[in-house]
Amino acid sequence: MAGSNKDIKVAVIGAGALGLVTLKNLLEEGFDATGFERKSYVGGLWKYTLDETTSVLPSTVANISKQRGCYTDFPYPDDTPSLCASSYIDDYLQSYADHFQLRPRIRLNTAIRAIKRDDANNKWHIEVAPTASASDADTETITFDKLILATGTNDKPSVPKIEGMDTFKGQVLHSQTFKKPEDFKDKSVLVVGIGSTAGDSAVALMGHARKIYLAHRHGAYILPRLHNGRSIDHGLTYNLMTVQKLMQRFAPNVATNMFTKFAQKIQDTAFPSIHEHPEWRLSPAPSLRQTFPTVSDELIPGLESGDIVSVPGLKRVTGPNSVQLDAPKEGDEPMKLDDIDVILFCTGYVNDLGMSLLEPRVHPARNTNPAWLALPGSRGKPLARLYRNVFSLDYPDSLAFMGAAAFATPAFQLYDIASMAVAQVWGVEAHNTSTLPPKAEMERHVDEQHAWILEYARTGPVYPQLTKQFEWLAWADEAAGTNVGANLGWGAQGWTFYLRNRRLYKLLTSGVYTPHLYRIFPSEKRKAWPGAREAIERMNQQLEDELKTKKV
Repeated sequence: MAGSNKDIKVAVIGAGALGLVTLKNLLEEGFDATGFERKSYVGGLWKYTLDETTSVLPSTVANISKQRGCYTDFPYPDDTPSLCASSYIDDYLQSYADHFQLRPRIRLNTAIRAIKRDDANNKWHIEVAPTASASDADTETITFDKLILATGTNDKPSVPKIEGMDTFKGQVLHSQTFKKPEDFKDKSVLVVGIGSTAGDSAVALMGHARKIYLAHRHGAYILPRLHNGRSIDHGLTYNLMTVQKLMQRFAPNVATNMFTKFAQKIQDTAFPSIHEHPEWRLSPAPSLRQTFPTVSDELIPGLESGDIVSVPGLKRVTGPNSVQLDAPKEGDEPMKLDDIDVILFCTGYVNDLGMSLLEPRVHPARNTNPAWLALPGSRGKPLARLYRNVFSLDYPDSLAFMGAAAFATPAFQLYDIASMAVAQVWGVEAHNTSTLPPKAEMERHVDEQHAWILEYARTGPVYPQLTKQFEWLAWADEAAGTNVGANLGWGAQGWTFYLRNRRLYKLLTSGVYTPHLYRIFPSEKRKAWPGAREAIERMNQQLEDELKTKKV
């Protein structure tokens, strides 16, 4: 067994937002970690590219404010807009890689050919090459003790099988390859989907496409990025999270209803015309317990102006440029469109998470529950058996995934904490006390998690990565050693912190729920970030000053 973390070689596959923070947190704990990235740059989808890999559009604007969408110990620059364009996020990720000196530990332009498990020696053999099509002579095999797949969720497109598609003579593409809206000048485009990507794509086509149809089978809550002059996520505080946690534990239906009414109020205030246009079929929307709202400032104005037309879901293709849609409501005749030049699928991704790189025998979703796949809400996506949606049940001491957990929180924060937890669990330093439970207990937990998500899939679409937010955060807080729950809870440590630091306590619990909260407290497992308190105070003061200015 390794005597210290520096003796443990860890491979991190992917150098996007999830891979960068994972690599950084492993290096911070002293691991001998190496990142691998098939592209020539870090930052993943946040760098706009014209190739056929997933990337943002130049017009993409973040759905999360910079105050809540940053990493735990690296704020955005002060001059970055609160709700910024994608180019700012790319700049932020490049700065993150430079600040923490990650680039020397990342192998760019490196394709992963295969990952093989060596059970006899408890190792992982990774076959890498300069390109995916490189010859065997150019392939190199590197051996690691541990492996983290951080390729993210937006890699392999999910495209539904549509009857008659082979008869369509127009262009068919997935949002992954939708890069230049101007290329669709004077085209009639059928956008399939109702999520944030579908909304952004339809809006981006305005002023270019001749007609824009938005085809969807269910409704959605449409939320603006701003509410009462501030980002809608600035109203979330640690106290509010605590109340929500208690309600979800003791009165889950009441908690869901309150959250839904809150979202409904924001939607109706921003877009009152929604209820004047039932033909848009945005209501009823799936429960916010299992799906995320669509965030768009311009989708509803586009529908109001007629630049975007809401139509029922795509049922089949009936000719070179014609499609049949679902009936608008029960008893109606199916709708038909005879002028479609382009079908743009904004239907998400398979959520492979890099698992297809593994040998089938170690693939965490190799035995996906047939009951899950039989439910319409699963949409045929695999359901992996992962403890806490992070650790492989077969090899929890050496195989983990970033991107397999999801709930309503910024991804940068979530996977910063998740990778901190992995670093603690896998560490062998004297200060490390995080451990995983026995295999039987982990199996039981996964069974319960899958039973929970299957219930949601019976009533509508659900993300396979969905997990119980507050239960997961409590586990990650303990495993990562962030000490947040202890210091802001109601135990002796919490009361002691409150009595000694009342002003700071109030700021942490009533101010904006910032990721820096997870770096402010030292613990026996990890050091605090010295700049956490200053960053939290400065950020809250800046937001307070901005509100005062707007009121004047």
